[in-house]
Amino acid sequence: MDNLSPINDISSKAFDDLFARYNALGTDKMLVYLVDTVNASALPHLAEQFHILGNEGWLYAQTEQEKRALIKNAIELHRYKGTKYALRKILEILNLNGKIREWFEYEGNPYHFIVSLDLRNRGYEQTTEEQLLDLIEETKNARSVMEILEVNLTNQANYRLRTAMITSEEVII
Repeated sequence: MDNLSPINDISSKAFDDLFARYNALGTDKMLVYLVDTVNASALPHLAEQFHILGNEGWLYAQTEQEKRALIKNAIELHRYKGTKYALRKILEILNLNGKIREWFEYEGNPYHFIVSLDLRNRGYEQTTEEQLLDLIEETKNARSVMEILEVNLTNQANYRLRTAMITSEEVII
């Protein structure tokens, strides 16, 4: 690249060298907001920018695909935070088949709700329960109270059974 400055001094040469190196960079490294194509190592930094680290879904996201979907939907989740829609959306993003019933749907106490989750092929332990409770608490309406968290665990496994039978017969005359 030719020298951009009319004066031939050291500062201008340094600027020209820097500009030449900048031109040589691939633009794909700078397009970090294309969440589907960005390197996986940048995902936690994007999650921090969009304020979804920790209890707001990041801790419960297990796969890279779930993390990318969470980042892509972060603005919408924050826009509708505190609504039934936001809670349903985050359960959908994290592949949690969930159903939310509000107090008037099951004749409960006012502003109470029940969350029913079907966890398929996921483990369930105390930390999982705490993460789910924190996730729901972070997403729900401030005045609402979760009355019951129903968790149904299902697991699907492929079994291959093989049998073998060896028989013999001994005849003595």
